[in-house]
Amino acid sequence: MSREKLIAIARDKLKALVRQKTLSYSSYGTLIDRWIVFIEFLVDRKSVLKIEDIDRETVISFGKSLTDATPAYAQNLVSAVNTVMTAFHVGAWDTVSATRECGIPRRDNVRVVPPGGMDEQEFRQAMIALDRRGLARGRVVAEAARYFGLRAKEASLMNYQEALDSALSKHQISVISGTKGGRPRDVPITNAREQLRVLEMGSAVQGSHFSIIPEDMTWKTFRIGEIEKTRATLKPYEILTIRDLRAVYACLRYQSLTGIPAPIFGGKLKGQLDKQVRKIIGEELGHSRLDVTNSYLGKNNGKET
Repeated sequence: MSREKLIAIARDKLKALVRQKTLSYSSYGTLIDRWIVFIEFLVDRKSVLKIEDIDRETVISFGKSLTDATPAYAQNLVSAVNTVMTAFHVGAWDTVSATRECGIPRRDNVRVVPPGGMDEQEFRQAMIALDRRGLARGRVVAEAARYFGLRAKEASLMNYQEALDSALSKHQISVISGTKGGRPRDVPITNAREQLRVLEMGSAVQGSHFSIIPEDMTWKTFRIGEIEKTRATLKPYEILTIRDLRAVYACLRYQSLTGIPAPIFGGKLKGQLDKQVRKIIGEELGHSRLDVTNSYLGKNNGKET
């Protein structure tokens, strides 16, 4: 069954709900947009030929692949798939839980558990495990997430040779490719020894190409293969997602900028100072809203330093 056919079936089922006045037309459009994201996931894997082949495990795998999306958006995507599948099965679909079964954080997204990968020695052991599995590119992505706060896609599409030149001449790197919403940003060099090491490693892996993604692969195929294998290898070391390593970057920056631990580690800072630091860290991570930093740093409940 083609991609278009899978989308057409969803359109038919949801239009029936619109006619029954159990679904608004605006919701219909939103659900179709989100269903298309799911279909792209299926097409990438070439694993489903008919809508009848879509089962709960397929949807759970989709949900688990959304680690780079915000919790709200990821939950909305899974919810949309549940809605379409319920319509297709006329109510007999066993709904997949985005949080419980897919591991997507709750919408308030306040970090209550320290991120995996904080301990330098344990992180090094995880990197050795990636090397042993032949995941050199995955290691670059993991290291770039921890030492630069990059998303998996950003770290994969980075031109490390250009970034290394920029780090040496301008003491910062520019994150351009793969950014959320197409918004470029600069990340400062604040830990030169480790950050330059990561850029040198990425440059070597990149070779004559413009990124560490092999020339015969797209971002999607690279994500399905190398990135998913990398995530699976990191989990036994309590690094549950690459986003955890971005949280490590945020926590280390918080301590560097304030001299006290991040809130998730018990640090308490006056409200205004906390906001100023969060603004800096949020911009380095590619976020414009202060509340998003709660998912990296934890919530600040302190009134005094």
